[in-house]
Amino acid sequence: MTTSVSQISKHFNASDADVVIRSCDNVEFRLHKRNLEFTTGAFPPAETPTNNEIVQLSEPSETLEILFQFVYPRRFPSLDSMELESLMLVAEAAEKYEVVMAISICEFNLRKFHDTHPKRIVEFAAKHNYRELVAKMLPNLIDTDISELAEILPPYVYIPWVSRRIRSYPSNSTTSAPEHLSSLPLVENY
Repeated sequence: MTTSVSQISKHFNASDADVVIRSCDNVEFRLHKRNLEFTTGAFPPAETPTNNEIVQLSEPSETLEILFQFVYPRRFPSLDSMELESLMLVAEAAEKYEVVMAISICEFNLRKFHDTHPKRIVEFAAKHNYRELVAKMLPNLIDTDISELAEILPPYVYIPWVSRRIRSYPSNSTTSAPEHLSSLPLVENY
């Protein structure tokens, strides 16, 4: 059996660290529990003993390297040049560990992909209840088949969206809303 040797993060290797977090690709981050306690909602309080155990996370080191920059009092990293896949990984980790500043910056940066990846963005936004971003994205999906939207949107978004689309059919038109959609309740706001 081969065990891989852990590397230590170049940016998060404090000699006075009181917690070690390891990424799924075996990079260790030596951090301070107090910073995690005050800037996240998912890590235990600083007084919680770790008994020198390493905390294993499921995210890759590239994602955690960016995420942990939001738990220290320093200038936050710019996410402007990130590709969608990397940004989505950071955004998911920020949500999972409740790193509020990272959540806000990720949400802002996801908007730049509204023309190129509207389904991915609206699915993520709906999953994490980014109502403003969902509202901004839905017009980009006007030509998307309703059955596709049913797969990516939760009911609180899907039902009002379908209702709006039904109402958008002209009442005097020879084209009408599909029969099975006409019985859905009209919901003004989700």
